[in-house]
Amino acid sequence: MLSNLTAQPQDKILALMGAYRADPRLDKIDLGVGVYKDATGATPIMRAIKSAEQLLWQVQETKSYVGLAGDPSILGGHV
Repeated sequence: MLSNLTAQPQDKILALMGAYRADPRLDKIDLGVGVYKDATGATPIMRAIKSAEQLLWQVQETKSYVGLAGDPSILGGHV
């Protein structure tokens, strides 16, 4: 079955990330990841995110998959 698969083009975001890593310039801007990094290269975590994660840790009963549209119960079933 897998022998019938054909090679797909490289993912454009992954290609962009590879080009960024390969670029030796020090003043380059990373357009591939889409997250803020400070001057040390760290991605800060907002206090609101830490609070939300703490709440999830306390009340979450499952780690089942939630689709890209999100949790329908949050939007009153309008997804």
